Amino acid sequence: MRSKKSKDISRRQFINLGVQGYTGLHIAKRIPPALLAASGCTPGFPATTTVHGVCYHDCPDSCSWEVIMENGTIKDFGGDQHNPFTAGKLCTKMETFPQDITFNPDRILTPLKRSGKKGEGKFEEVSWEHALQGVANKLESIVAKYGGESVLPFGYMGTQGLLQKGAMSNRFFTKLGASQLAETICGAAVITGNIIVNGQSTGILPEDIVHSRYIVLWGTNTKHSNVHLWPYVLKARQNGAKIIVIDPFKSATAREADWHVQPMPGTDVALALGMIHVLIEEDLCDQDYIDQYTVGFEALKDHVQDYDPATVSGICGLEEAIIVKLAREYAQLQPSVIRILVGIEHNINGGDGTRAVSMLPALTGSWRHHGGGLLHLTYEMAGKALNWERIDLYKQLAQKETRTINMVQLGAALNNTKLDPPVHSLFVYNANPMVTIPNQNLIKQGLQREDLFSVVVEHFITDTALYADYVFPATTQLEHWDVADSWGQIYINLNQPAIKPLGQSKPNTEFFRLLAQKMGFQEDCFKETDESIARSLFETDHPYMKGITFDYLLKNGWARLKVPEPWLPHREGNFGTNSGKCEFYSSYLEENGKSPLPEYKRPAISDEDQKQFPLWMLTIKSTKGFHNSSHANVKHLINAEGDQILRMSVQDAGARGIAEGDPVKAYNQQGEVLLTARIDDRVRPGVVSMPHGYWPSLVKGGATSNALTSDNLTDLGGGAALQDCRVEVELRSKI
Repeated sequence: MRSKKSKDISRRQFINLGVQGYTGLHIAKRIPPALLAASGCTPGFPATTTVHGVCYHDCPDSCSWEVIMENGTIKDFGGDQHNPFTAGKLCTKMETFPQDITFNPDRILTPLKRSGKKGEGKFEEVSWEHALQGVANKLESIVAKYGGESVLPFGYMGTQGLLQKGAMSNRFFTKLGASQLAETICGAAVITGNIIVNGQSTGILPEDIVHSRYIVLWGTNTKHSNVHLWPYVLKARQNGAKIIVIDPFKSATAREADWHVQPMPGTDVALALGMIHVLIEEDLCDQDYIDQYTVGFEALKDHVQDYDPATVSGICGLEEAIIVKLAREYAQLQPSVIRILVGIEHNINGGDGTRAVSMLPALTGSWRHHGGGLLHLTYEMAGKALNWERIDLYKQLAQKETRTINMVQLGAALNNTKLDPPVHSLFVYNANPMVTIPNQNLIKQGLQREDLFSVVVEHFITDTALYADYVFPATTQLEHWDVADSWGQIYINLNQPAIKPLGQSKPNTEFFRLLAQKMGFQEDCFKETDESIARSLFETDHPYMKGITFDYLLKNGWARLKVPEPWLPHREGNFGTNSGKCEFYSSYLEENGKSPLPEYKRPAISDEDQKQFPLWMLTIKSTKGFHNSSHANVKHLINAEGDQILRMSVQDAGARGIAEGDPVKAYNQQGEVLLTARIDDRVRPGVVSMPHGYWPSLVKGGATSNALTSDNLTDLGGGAALQDCRVEVELRSKI
């Protein structure tokens, strides 16, 4: 095949939280005829039509796609070649999306009610009426007895679509007076750190990296996790750019870089401060830019005296010459750009690490140049452009401020009987916390509570759904309306339903509308259709949205925001901080009892624990076929990925008598995971790594990476310090 009205996102609100595919697939040949017959085709369809859509995954690419329909059935599916960013390509895991997800024979297509013990996975089919009434009755009794805050919604980024992610669910739980969920597992620390320094997370645009001459990919595996940015990086290299990867793991991206800098995990803040030390000592800073557009330079200058190359070398495990060379090249080869995502944040220094890295472009004046600066996130641009009040409508329903529970510490919350009130009901949608949230065994313990009423809205019986009292069948992206912005580029997409919902599946929005009716909620906002909400998002006069309407996207599928060209957000300052300048020294943090300057903190590990668990464990998104926990139940993708592996250095494996392919056990105080040893040079001595995303119920031993991680929080943003994890590894019997 061809394959809001203007508004600012509340910086203060966010910081307060912190302080506290090249060718398409002829899938008609691959999907069983019986499933195609279930696609809802009816007479009257045009012979051939193109339906536009967008990938729903929590990914910076947000790929536009096209579905070719013939007589109401799907004939072809693939990336939209007309979108210059997607360029007709979907990632490997999404190329077979229709048959892997929508038409998967294991998909849930009717409501289910638990008929066995929690975790057994025994359910009986029931009608929507029966299931909704059962949920409403139980929910009413819980709220009457314990109050609305005893209900915890756990919805996250299983879809990025603005409608199915939260447009109706947020209204429902606000009206109910439920607890709020702090969505901090990914991005919280890195966004907070950047906002404190620069006032926003938006930097240069991804396409502008082609103008860069020195590209630092810091803690991001661009080739695998940002596949549509990678061609721009390679084009920059063709134009003479040098590519540097900073990552404790030798990723696929690091293997293709011109230079891989491999510090010890969690030491990024020290490395960045060491670079700053060299920049200042060797007079490599742009003093004019510093004088005009920054505050706190003198304090920073004094502060980094403690981070000389010799000291930083001892912290990071890097030679002094590497630190000096990195700083010199970064300053002298302009335009230079640093790309950061979330790899830098999942440790106790995550926020401060981001702060220190975010200062580098202002110190060197990289912001002056087209293709220079910091390449981070773009979500704020759509937040300003769209009629965002339609998404935030739920706030008008709040009768009082309710408590917030951090998703990172879900296990602790479910098991804490001293909470006032304790959590007595859990609603999970767009999420699979048994796989994706740290402290897996504690979460399992909480989900097993007989007095916890759990409801899951899903496509499959996930490891979380195994413990549900009711499971409701959700539609997939081919079956519902949605609007998608992006946190990694500046295209807006409209997702149109290509087929009718299979079986009895319904969109998330419809589930919460129907439950609202059962609960007696009378507000008009619970009666709005998905299409009407989608249309209203485009009722805006913001200049970024000029000519971009619902009807335009209905015809074309996608549109690029109309931003000024060239995009040079900080050539002359214009930072989003209160001072309007890049803030090296944060008075705000100082006022709130935090260090006003970034600093390296050693993880709080006792000598005894360090001796007992001497290896630093990284849990990383290294699988090609899975996206977090999505697709990890698809048989051909599981077969392609193989067993869970543990990567070890030759030295660490040899010291334990472990050889390539041996069965091993990684363990610590949290639990144990059974894996297969992979001996190579992709981790340093003293470090091991295992992939993230496998489902416990589908692997030997019934445990995955988060059985070993703790729910400790980052220094800023309340994120997950899950990479501060120590383990021991031993050979296990091959029997």
